[in-house]
Amino acid sequence: MKVSAKIVFYLLSYVPFLASAQDINYFGAAYSPYVKSDGSHWNSYSLEDIKKMMRIMLTYHNAISTYSMGVNQWNVDGPWDKADSNCLIARAAAEVNRDYNTVVLSVSIGIFQNDDPNIQQKEIDNAFLAAEDANRIRAGTVWGLVFTNEYVGAGNAGQKVLNMIQSNKARAQSMGLKVGTRTQICTQIWNGQNREILIEIAKASDFIMCNLYPEQNSDNADAAVKGISDAYYSSRDGFRQHNGNLEVIIGETGWASGGETNPPQVNTVQNQKDFWNAMKNWAASNRVKVHMFEAFDEPWKTGPSGEKELGWWKRAPDNSNYYIEKSTGKRFD
Repeated sequence: MKVSAKIVFYLLSYVPFLASAQDINYFGAAYSPYVKSDGSHWNSYSLEDIKKMMRIMLTYHNAISTYSMGVNQWNVDGPWDKADSNCLIARAAAEVNRDYNTVVLSVSIGIFQNDDPNIQQKEIDNAFLAAEDANRIRAGTVWGLVFTNEYVGAGNAGQKVLNMIQSNKARAQSMGLKVGTRTQICTQIWNGQNREILIEIAKASDFIMCNLYPEQNSDNADAAVKGISDAYYSSRDGFRQHNGNLEVIIGETGWASGGETNPPQVNTVQNQKDFWNAMKNWAASNRVKVHMFEAFDEPWKTGPSGEKELGWWKRAPDNSNYYIEKSTGKRFD
């Protein structure tokens, strides 16, 4: 696709890292367009809404990790691209990449867990269809499928995750896609109660995403990054004893800009800014993929107030269609 000089100038000015030699794919964000702050439905974001949010993300990130294809009872029998707004993420990223004429934004598609086997299979099938659609629009946009989120440690869920990975690996490979899971119990690879199933998942997977957060009551970004780095390398070394080719990724880490979180942190905009910038430097220096949690605030969430304030950006206070970068106050229309 030929892009006009005017569009190129706009893109380069909007996305500073395109004009630099920054490594692609190492510093990403967890992202899902759920509901707007006005209590809208889960399918309230259009394709253009998501593309706008992605162009904003590109000012700081170059990768996205998602959580689901948005399949539920009300849409399980419908087309894959008519589910909740989450189903459109890969397509939106591919269209953005097509506009840039290169893969500036890579995507790993999340597959959420469901006890209904019909919904679970539809979620998986839709993820494959979304990946195929995106990579047809711009080859290389989607690189992997993440089978479930923080599910491995729940009862016999680890075996379910392993079965999903094993059953779909050949299909993924035929499309040039990698398979893996996201879990918060990576450190159990050494001696935890889920060690044995983690070993089998590691053997079957191409990657594992580890969710690693600062220690309780953290108030120092550099110390927090050091703790995450130690946990990451310990987990990676444990996994690679069983699969030397396994890529170990930080699937989530983050710091709220305010409010209370569990476990408690000293949540301020400055601490969030310091931590994110330190993690960005760590990712580049160590050449490890990192996904920060999360791209945008989620004011619809219940529970501790800080759970709503983990985003790097927030939607306009009056729910207008613009966003604010919390660390700088910059407005993105």
